[in-house]
Amino acid sequence: MILSNIELKKAIHRSQHCQRNWDLTKEIPEEDMDLIITAATQCPSKQNIAHYKVHAITNRDLIEKIHQNTVGFQVIHTNSQVLANLLLVLEHNPVTDHKNLFSYNKEISQPKKIDSFLRDAHMAVGVAAGYVNVISSIVGYSTGCCACFNGPAIKDLLGLENDVLLMMGVGIKDPNLNRRVHHENHDFTFPAIKKEEISVKYYR
Repeated sequence: MILSNIELKKAIHRSQHCQRNWDLTKEIPEEDMDLIITAATQCPSKQNIAHYKVHAITNRDLIEKIHQNTVGFQVIHTNSQVLANLLLVLEHNPVTDHKNLFSYNKEISQPKKIDSFLRDAHMAVGVAAGYVNVISSIVGYSTGCCACFNGPAIKDLLGLENDVLLMMGVGIKDPNLNRRVHHENHDFTFPAIKKEEISVKYYR
């Protein structure tokens, strides 16, 4: 499938929007699930270090429990983007030293600072979320990232060793609702926030 530049631009713009409600009568096919996981795990990271682990959740009971720990919007409403057909939870994979750094540059004599690894981890998660966003949009799915959650509670629910850096819902939008309507509370609509203009300066 070769998409035109116009189609790709449309996919990019679609991926910008957070989907808040889902059609849970349908499932994501395994081949699409594999593509989404590939996007999350095979995107670039500095020196190809694995700064995070991916937890791909389709268990509805577990997703509901995680959702209950996402009260964040105005400290009133839950973040219903996590109720998607597929929920990706990105767990921090702490790095203090790594063979890739030293094989890449044998002249490195001092261990890299912990805060530099954390910076790289957040960068890697951002790249992964971007890849999942765009790829999912291209193949017809909607997405929604969530960074407002009760980290310790979700860590306990999943039995994780490390902190959750980001959660991301991927799935099939409800065709009967505006994308901003809360999945469970249809009386509440999340506000629309216009994308701020990002300055681009060309040097030709």
